[in-house]
Amino acid sequence: MKQQPTPRYFVGVDGGGTKCRAELYDSQGKLLGAGISGSANIARHGNTATQSIATAVAQAFTAANVSDTEITETVVCAGLAGANLPSAAAALRQWQHPFRAFHFTSDLATAIYGAHGGQNGAVLVIGTGSCAAAMVDGKLTQFGGHGFLLGDKGSGAWLGKQAVMYTLEALDGVVPQDELTAAVCNHYQCDTPTALVDRLNQAHPGSFGEMCPAILSLAGANLASATALVTRGSAYLSDIARKAITLSQGQLVMTGGVAEAMQPWLDSDIRDALTATQFGPEWGAVLLHQKGDLGDAL
Repeated sequence: MKQQPTPRYFVGVDGGGTKCRAELYDSQGKLLGAGISGSANIARHGNTATQSIATAVAQAFTAANVSDTEITETVVCAGLAGANLPSAAAALRQWQHPFRAFHFTSDLATAIYGAHGGQNGAVLVIGTGSCAAAMVDGKLTQFGGHGFLLGDKGSGAWLGKQAVMYTLEALDGVVPQDELTAAVCNHYQCDTPTALVDRLNQAHPGSFGEMCPAILSLAGANLASATALVTRGSAYLSDIARKAITLSQGQLVMTGGVAEAMQPWLDSDIRDALTATQFGPEWGAVLLHQKGDLGDAL
C-alpha cells in the first residue's frame, strides 16, 4: 500500500464548554495562526460542537493567510469537552468532517499532556466546567468533571448556578436579598422568580458562567453570600487537585478561563505545588497524535 505523504499542516483544537480554539501549525511545528469560535462540548450539543470546530479551524487558516483549500489536506487533532463519554464519542465518529483526518480525545487529556510535555504531573481545570487529573506513565486518571448537571463544582457555571439558586430563594423571601441577588437580577434582567426561571430553564452552562466575575468580585469584597459560594467551590477544587498531585507525584498546572481568578482561594499546599505550563492543549493534542496516543481517528 502506498504511504500517504506527511501533511503540510496540522491543527490542534481545544474545545470547551464556552469556546473552541484552533491553532494551525506547519509540518515543523511552527505556529502559523489561531481561530476562536463558540462552544465545543460534544456531549451536550454535538452539532454545535462540530460547527464550532470547523469554524475555528477555518479562522486559523484565515489568520495564517493560508488558502482554505488546504483544509481538506490537513490533519486536525482535538481535545473536546465530553469526548470521554462513550455516547458522545460514538456520535462524533459519524461526523462527515472536511479534513484529511480528524483525531480526538477529551480536552482533559490534551491539556495535561501539553502542560507537562508528556511527563507525569497533575492538572486542575477551572473554566465553564471543572476537574482534576493525574498523568502517570501515560495513564490518565480523572477526578470530577462530571458535567454541569451532575458535577463541575467550583467552576464558573457552577458558581453562576448557585448564585441563581440563592437568588430564587431570596426572591421567595427565604433568605435576605443582598448585592449578590441584585447582581443576578440585573444581569439577567429579571426581578421575579418566574421570570428568572423562564429565562434560564433551558440555558447552556455558559449562560450561568457569565455571572462568575461578579460573584468573585463580591466575594473579594467580603460579601457573605458570595464568599460562602466561592469557599465551597474552592474547597472541592483543592480536594480533587490534592488527589491528582498525590497520585502523579508531580507538580500541578492550572488551566481554564477561571483558573487565575480562583487561584487565591485554593488551599496553600495546592498553590505551593503550582508550576508553569509547558505547552497549551492545542499543541498537546498534536503531540499526542504524533506519539500515536490521541485515540479516535476519522
